Amino acid sequence: ANNPHYLEWALRLTRTGSLRGPAPPAGAARPACPRPHPRRHPHPACHGHRNTYRNRELNLRKDSRTMANTETALKEALTSIEGATGVALVDYTSGMALGTLGGSKTFDLNVAAAGNTDVIRAKMRTMEHLGLNAEIEDILITLSDQYHLIRLLKGRGGNGLFLYLVLDGRANLAMARHQLKRIESELEV
Repeated sequence: ANNPHYLEWALRLTRTGSLRGPAPPAGAARPACPRPHPRRHPHPACHGHRNTYRNRELNLRKDSRTMANTETALKEALTSIEGATGVALVDYTSGMALGTLGGSKTFDLNVAAAGNTDVIRAKMRTMEHLGLNAEIEDILITLSDQYHLIRLLKGRGGNGLFLYLVLDGRANLAMARHQLKRIESELEV
């Protein structure tokens, strides 16, 4: 396992995220297999280990697709929704923004995301105290020169997440809500 040739090959394999890469360099010794097998195998993705490595490869692909999907959704929200000045995907259990786009020097989307997490928590707590079983679709905050639209994600993988959209005062709210709903339905997290 401490052979530098093997480690170089393993590092290259990790970077590419594929098991179908080049074979290990000549002279690279493979690490000792915890489950010996009479047949020599070229890499550690052998008999019982294959599923572990295959799952790692699939998870790498899924993570990169999720990241790309998140970036695409944020870009689409910012460019396709008229009057949008900032957008963020936020985890309201932690208050952390998973991705932001737009904003300005005077408007920090990360601070706004954390603050709006408190808004969602307060509304959920109030609904619980009132015994309401309905789900929040979105929350609109109207300022003198801006609209802030918060849309909770529904469906698979969206639990605990919301899209936060900042619009200037001339935006069409009905169209913004409609487009944000469409973007939310296409987003896979």
